[in-house]
Amino acid sequence: MPAEERTERLPVWNDSGRVLQINEIFYSIEGEGLRVGEPTTFVRLARCNLRCPFCDTEFDRFTPMDIEDIAAEVARHPAEWVCLTGGEPLGQNLAALAGRLKEAGYKLHIETNGMIAPNPVLFELIDHWTVSPKCYPVVAGFARITELKYVVGRAFREHRVEEHRADYVYLQPESSEPRYVQKALEILKRHPRWRLSTRIHKTLDLP
Repeated sequence: MPAEERTERLPVWNDSGRVLQINEIFYSIEGEGLRVGEPTTFVRLARCNLRCPFCDTEFDRFTPMDIEDIAAEVARHPAEWVCLTGGEPLGQNLAALAGRLKEAGYKLHIETNGMIAPNPVLFELIDHWTVSPKCYPVVAGFARITELKYVVGRAFREHRVEEHRADYVYLQPESSEPRYVQKALEILKRHPRWRLSTRIHKTLDLP
């Protein structure tokens, strides 16, 4: 896919970051990766530079929201963790929102596809970094990656895993299909330090 087409799929960058394009804000538990099971408020940013065929998220619609309105909506929920997700959250300027939420005492988690270099100031604000590459190498500029989370489907190749860049590596079977679960389990036999992520929120029919 041409880089120009991927860029067109991202939201319009707002230099101040005071107003963001928000798809939804909701409370659930973290269903994937290292933080699985923890109550979390999810702030889903709109738009994405990819269109992965297995993605089950509707992220094109959005409401423009001021960061104070976002913070007020987050405050309606009891979780101490807030996950900035998407879509592709790094398509928008998150520094102001992250700063506002940190001031309010929240722990911050971000999930990105690793194709957009983060604003370096975010590494002072975000506590947990999940990078989920989709058949592309992770771009330079990630000073810290807590976990790399790879979707294991037909196209996944274990030699693409950049294990040296993260504290943890997770394999997540595409759409929880049994054939991809088996593929992930076979790979884990060769890489016993890697871990399996099974999307428990889907099993429990949670948001």
